Amino acid sequence: MKSVIEDLYKKSAAIHDKYKDPELDELLLGLVQRFQDADAMYHHFGYLLMHIKATVAYPVRPAHLQGAIDRAERFLENYAKQGQ
Repeated sequence: MKSVIEDLYKKSAAIHDKYKDPELDELLLGLVQRFQDADAMYHHFGYLLMHIKATVAYPVRPAHLQGAIDRAERFLENYAKQGQ
């Protein structure tokens, strides 16, 4: 994801130099900010998931908690694949 963010910054600078349009600059920088926010949420969510798994031992996890952990892990895997 970091490479996508860096590429957007570079392209935003190139478009700024070419068109000098402040509205377009604002749009692209807003998009970059959303990618940065998504990347931060991905890391925070992964960290939270790690702590949940470490706090509640597997044998005593309720079925609904284990299901939520499994879905969260699949989500993180899919998100990581999309970011590459």
